[in-house]
Amino acid sequence: MIKVMKHDIHRLVILFAIMITATGAKAQKADKLHAEDGLFNHLSVGLSYGLTGFGVDAAMPVHKLVTVRAGFSGWSLGDIKFKAINTSSDITQIDMVEEDAIKRSQMVDKVELAVKPNFWNFYLLGEVHPFKNQPFYFSAGLFFGSQNFVHFRNTNENALGFLYDANQKVEDYNRLYRTNYQPIGLKFGDYVFTADENGNIDVRMKTNAVKPYIGVGFGQHLAKTHRVSLAVDAGLLFWGTPKFVLNNETEIKSSGKNSGITGALSWLKAWPNIELRVAYKIF
Repeated sequence: MIKVMKHDIHRLVILFAIMITATGAKAQKADKLHAEDGLFNHLSVGLSYGLTGFGVDAAMPVHKLVTVRAGFSGWSLGDIKFKAINTSSDITQIDMVEEDAIKRSQMVDKVELAVKPNFWNFYLLGEVHPFKNQPFYFSAGLFFGSQNFVHFRNTNENALGFLYDANQKVEDYNRLYRTNYQPIGLKFGDYVFTADENGNIDVRMKTNAVKPYIGVGFGQHLAKTHRVSLAVDAGLLFWGTPKFVLNNETEIKSSGKNSGITGALSWLKAWPNIELRVAYKIF
């Protein structure tokens, strides 16, 4: 009995080995077919993470050396809070200091602001692989989506009416006496964020909605002989010179020229991106 069982087990092991060999040969043949060049004959879906956020996308070949990739990426962070200086203390003109609105505004030294970073985009990229058997490639295309990179607001809603009233007095004084006093509001570098009629600070750092992209990468978005592929991409999104705008789309002018935040924004005409992508080839 035991001898018969051993014989049966031996036959099962041989049969299992034959099945594995056959399956491996079949998979190898499928992988070879899987790697054929063609137009729209392959599709991969991927997950990415980088300085443009978390992303999902799909990639297809349009030429033996060119791949097209389309998807969505973005991120949204929680509030970052800080204390901003009230600029009303800079007002020293006797006539203005005597105004009740100016007196009230000068009683508050700092106000808490919350900054909320928010960035999302759809994108369409073409990737050229100049060397057929090498994983190096160039990429170019467009990102289009969010214009508001960060949003500033006061944490105590509708509580800044005193800043609005004081700024109105400054505007009246400048118009009447043809002076050039800076607005009253909360200082952020070389900028002054003024309150609206509802007693709120509502300011956005705005960029272009359409952002051209160029980059270089290393890896594969469509695996040649496997289902799973990995790629690293580095490039620049050209989003224009960022500017600060109020909720009525009025641009806030800087009091500085080439210093502080103004100087930083003058050269920050592009957003850098380093991205890691893992993809699965469906067919």
